[in-house]
Amino acid sequence: MNFLTDPFLIDPGKIDGPVLVTGAGGCIGAWTVAILARSGVPLVALDLADDRRRPALVMGNEAAQGLEWEAGDITDAAWLNDVCDRHGASAIIHLAGLQVPFCKADPAAGARVNVEGTINILETARRHGLRRLAYASSTAVYGMPPGGPVISTLYGAYKLANEYTAKVYWLDWEVPSIGIRPNVVYGVARDQGMTSGFSAALAHTARGEPFEIAFGGPVSWLYAGEAAAAFIAAIAGDGDGAPVFDLNGTCMSVEDGLAILSELAPGHGVTTTGTPLPVPADLSDGPIRAHLGDYPSMPPADGIRQTLEAFKRSAQTI
Repeated sequence: MNFLTDPFLIDPGKIDGPVLVTGAGGCIGAWTVAILARSGVPLVALDLADDRRRPALVMGNEAAQGLEWEAGDITDAAWLNDVCDRHGASAIIHLAGLQVPFCKADPAAGARVNVEGTINILETARRHGLRRLAYASSTAVYGMPPGGPVISTLYGAYKLANEYTAKVYWLDWEVPSIGIRPNVVYGVARDQGMTSGFSAALAHTARGEPFEIAFGGPVSWLYAGEAAAAFIAAIAGDGDGAPVFDLNGTCMSVEDGLAILSELAPGHGVTTTGTPLPVPADLSDGPIRAHLGDYPSMPPADGIRQTLEAFKRSAQTI
């Protein structure tokens, strides 16, 4: 599966020492560890369980099994500090979290993982004097305060709390961080969350099965590899302050995505309800690219083609 990560490889000399990647078993986490590993950057994958299925989808099973992996709970501050000590971490990419439906199903657990877990990451960075920390926020913050055109969720409330917490850590202790708000992500290993429909559709297409996407109209098309590349670029230099940036990718309709798919797989059997998503679709990537410098992007036509090809090659499906 090297063709998936080839466009996103980086100069390992830009990152001095091991990178801790929390949420390594998730979608963006899987791409992040795959890109770092293939680039020759030392890393430690962290997740609640030693479950390498999603990294294996991106980098192959053998490479995934070769990752340095620590299984533990980010709500356990002592464990995080111990991991950082033992591995001599120089940077953290914090991606671990519970998504929208899981926060709604268990609000207290969502708060512990998404809010307390992020506080523990910031505290670990403070105690170890780390100058390179990037964390995942979300465009779900635009649902706050409730009552506007964007859907309001506990997940968005928790993410907004994290952004303000990070700013206070800079004001009080000069702990630098970069918050990144990925919008709708698609690609290999995207198999959870309310906006994973197009990725699931590509997996069904690879199996010759029909599928209905539960949303339509304009959405952001943020390729998972591009999202991972932005997080990696964010820890490629020492931080200053606690800025937060949107990460949108290309704005395009689901229907236009199906037209691309029709060229690749005529008669695919994928349909859409056409129901618009109550999330912003066309946020600007200008500020994050101005701050981080150029990092690789992936046009939807290429991302859809690569994702479909990966699902066809792989015996594993989402």
